[in-house]
This record gives sequence, C-alpha cells and structure tokens, in this order.
Amino acid sequence: MTAVLGVTRVTAVPEGSRSLLDRILLGLASVVMFLMMALTFVDVLGRYLVRSPVPGTFEMIQFLLPWLVFAVLPVITKDETHITVSVLDGVFSERVRRIQSLAIQAFSAAVIVLVCVALWRQGSVLSAGRYVSGYMAWPLAPMAYAMSTLCFLTLLAQLAKIRMAWRKR
Repeated sequence: MTAVLGVTRVTAVPEGSRSLLDRILLGLASVVMFLMMALTFVDVLGRYLVRSPVPGTFEMIQFLLPWLVFAVLPVITKDETHITVSVLDGVFSERVRRIQSLAIQAFSAAVIVLVCVALWRQGSVLSAGRYVSGYMAWPLAPMAYAMSTLCFLTLLAQLAKIRMAWRKR
C-alpha cells in the first residue's frame, strides 16, 4: 500500500468574478502591505542615512500586521487557496474523502469560532481596562474587535464550505 502525497493546485480566480467584499478585503490587504513596506523602507533609510528612524514604526507595523492576516483569511477560506497536504487521499474511496472533507471543514469552523470568541473577549478586557500601546498610546481594543469581526467573516466562508460539502455527500 502506498500513500500519495499531493498538493492542491491553486488557480487564480479571475478578478472580475470576485465579490465586492473579496475586492474590498484584498484591496485592504494590498494597502496594508504597501504601508508596511513603505514604513519599513523609510525607517531603514532614516536610521542609516540621517540617524533618525521614524518614531513608532515598530508599533505601527504591529498594528498593521493583523489587518493583513485577518483581511485575507476570509478570501483564502472561500477560495480554498490555503496549503493542503493530501497524504491519505489515494488510500480512501471517494465517499470516505467526502466525509473526511466535511469533518475537516466542521473542525475548522469550530476552531474559527473559538478564535473569534477569544478575540472578542480580549477586546472587551482591553476596552474595560482602557489599554493602549506603549509608544503611540493607541487603544488596543479596536484592533481586537476588528480581528474578531474579520474572523467572523472567515467563519461565514467556512460555513458556506460546510454547506457545499454536505450537499456533495
């Protein structure tokens, strides 16, 4: 018996077929990525050319990074463009693979719910304590709430995948 190690082929989704929400989220991620790149570039130039880095760059990038990660998560989930390794797919029958897919989708949704709730609760704690960042004194709660909201969009995409997998069953 041999196991087949496969990787799902990722095909580009035509830009015209994307939903408005997808385009907004991908646009947000693009802007955030550009801002992170520009901040880092200007900070390094300032640090080494004029010995004056941009104040708070590290903290600004810390605030931008979650936007980048959580903005693309719903799109990646919907398009199923995340990395998958199919070690046992060659061993199982088509029916078992469908059940396996449904179980994986359900487990993923459960994990996303836990992350979403944990982020929202963390936002509540940060809001109640009026926590702010160390250098820029930016409030931390809005970031936790934003991550939780984007995580909820990921959950909706995951639930749509479960519904599709259930219909194929």
